[in-house]
Amino acid sequence: MLSSLRLHVYPNINAGLSCLSKTPGFYTDHGERHFDEVVRYAGYLLENTSVQPDSSLRPYELYLLLCAIRVHDAGNIDGREEHNKRAFSILQEYGGDIQRDAPEHSLIGEIAQAHGGRTLNNNDKDTIGALPYETVVGAVDVRPQLVAALVRFADEICEHSSRASHHHINADTLPAESKLFQLYAKSIAGAKPDRNNKSFKLRFNFDVATFSDQYPAIKDELGNQRQKYLIDDALDRIDKLNCERVYCNRFLLPQMQTDRLEISMEISKTISVAGTNQQIKCDERSLTIRDKGYPAVPRDWKSDVSDVNGANFAGKVW
Repeated sequence: MLSSLRLHVYPNINAGLSCLSKTPGFYTDHGERHFDEVVRYAGYLLENTSVQPDSSLRPYELYLLLCAIRVHDAGNIDGREEHNKRAFSILQEYGGDIQRDAPEHSLIGEIAQAHGGRTLNNNDKDTIGALPYETVVGAVDVRPQLVAALVRFADEICEHSSRASHHHINADTLPAESKLFQLYAKSIAGAKPDRNNKSFKLRFNFDVATFSDQYPAIKDELGNQRQKYLIDDALDRIDKLNCERVYCNRFLLPQMQTDRLEISMEISKTISVAGTNQQIKCDERSLTIRDKGYPAVPRDWKSDVSDVNGANFAGKVW
């Protein structure tokens, strides 16, 4: 499967993104290196879990994790919109012997497709929750929600400066609608899970030269587009990252969960000293994001037992 993807799919994803997306642009790298990196980040999330009984993946689940990662973003070859929903068809065409095994093919596709977007049946953003908690493939017990959460969070945290096109940023030849996410990726100097402290460390290095202008943001679900400053976009992305942390934690084993985000920001500028460029620090900030305060408990569960109430039970003939 991987040989087929490396030959036919990965080399063409970035071109497909640029040309076939409803909002064409110069996207950050989604080629072969991205898939390799997500595998590496999934490894970070699993680090040291195998030494504890019942705290890590079973061997077949590890296989499913790797297969799902290898196709999770492959649908971008036909454009950005709803790319996650094309994992199944990518497997069907390029999955080799996997597509001959219908149950395995379906399961890998469902896990990969849960890394974003909405469910096919009811357009719900809870794509992982739509998967079964546990199922059986052949004679092997599998936890699809657990595997899908690892795929999704590994993909979410796998963002750093190597995915940006430094050449086009420096030459200022990027289309206006591509600058915001290219500059954001370029500003990430470090991104690494710390399993010992159950945290994720994200380090930014911003250039003050990028703070003056506003850039077109990606259109929202209603088709609206607004202008944003880079620092505001970074804060919004941090907020989304924390939302994904909380969401994926719901499905991960305790040893795999991330309890907090440790964010550091360094703001610098380039000046010329004696004919050479030097970078000097202008400001630095740090923050830790973790769950705190009294939780907001969802109460929509009551709709599942709407007939359980005092008035109904008082007049009920048992």
